[in-house]
Amino acid sequence: MENETKARGSYRTGRERVERILDAAHELFIAQGYRATSLRDIARAAGVSHPAVLRYFSSRGEILTALIARLDAESAARWERRGEEGAEPVSASAIARAGRAVPGWIELFTALLGEGTSPEHPGHALMLERRRAGIALAVDSYTGLGSTAAQRERELRLLVAGWEGLQILWLYFPGEIDLVGQLARHESDLPGSAAVEPAVAAEVAQEAADYGEVIAAAARQYAAHGYYETSMQAVADDAGITRAALIHTAPTKRALLDAVLSGLFGEPADHAEVLGLTARPRWITAAEVVLICEATVPSHPAHVFFRERLADARTSVEGMLADEGVNDPAIEADWVVGSCLGILIAWLYEPELVDPSSLLQGILSRVRSRMQR
Repeated sequence: MENETKARGSYRTGRERVERILDAAHELFIAQGYRATSLRDIARAAGVSHPAVLRYFSSRGEILTALIARLDAESAARWERRGEEGAEPVSASAIARAGRAVPGWIELFTALLGEGTSPEHPGHALMLERRRAGIALAVDSYTGLGSTAAQRERELRLLVAGWEGLQILWLYFPGEIDLVGQLARHESDLPGSAAVEPAVAAEVAQEAADYGEVIAAAARQYAAHGYYETSMQAVADDAGITRAALIHTAPTKRALLDAVLSGLFGEPADHAEVLGLTARPRWITAAEVVLICEATVPSHPAHVFFRERLADARTSVEGMLADEGVNDPAIEADWVVGSCLGILIAWLYEPELVDPSSLLQGILSRVRSRMQR
């Protein structure tokens, strides 16, 4: 009996310590960004030793994944209670409204959204499973979206793409993005929307030789590990050169990042294919998505670059839609740009299921169809 009491006490202490670590990480990730926070920072804020943190979590990625899992569980419990009380039905806009009210929810989710595109990340399986489960549940529930499950899945993927991308824009442009309003607006279109014929997917362009193997190697490392966790040595190894040779090309880690930003993402996006959606190699898209999600924190060295890039995309698409006579072109432009970001993310998670060009055409067709109302 005494041993059982000790075991229960030890378990309770362990759970309390885990919760304290997660609480500390939650606050730090919001305040200074996920990548800029070390395990030692978390240990210090939680009032435990660094080895104590490692006893429960081997990496920050595991901590971030545990935070999202905890927030998901709390959210599910809230919706279950609301359903029993006959409150607001579950919908994308309602979920977004509830999530926005949780401090750091969008910031944490967006960080893991980008990080989790890499199969090497501990949160990849969680994010992939929650995407698939959510789509499957909605396909069975939203019977008015089309006569077949494939049609309903397509419509829902369009909605999810816009949702995820708008969350990124919401972080880059505080006070400018009506996340809940946009979702509610597009949800109302779902039941009566006409199916859009899939467009022929554009061929993926071959890697441009003039980017340089160093820039390509750095981008591959960013795609897998993000900027903060990518070392100069790792880039040199990937490029097959010595660290001294790398430093000759890019003397500092920040200089290397700037070279990647200007070399791969520097050209302004054409408004017909926002962010170069289908006209470039997949590894470039993977690097950009990870960096965009990581750089939502203003202190990140790439934050200003991507904020300006996204602002240009919003302006470009708004001009295109205004020229076509679309009502509320600024609002519609945010949906299009946000959706394009979401499509990039969906494509990285499930390339075998997602046709980026077709989904983009579906988004633009939906926006243009509102001109006739």
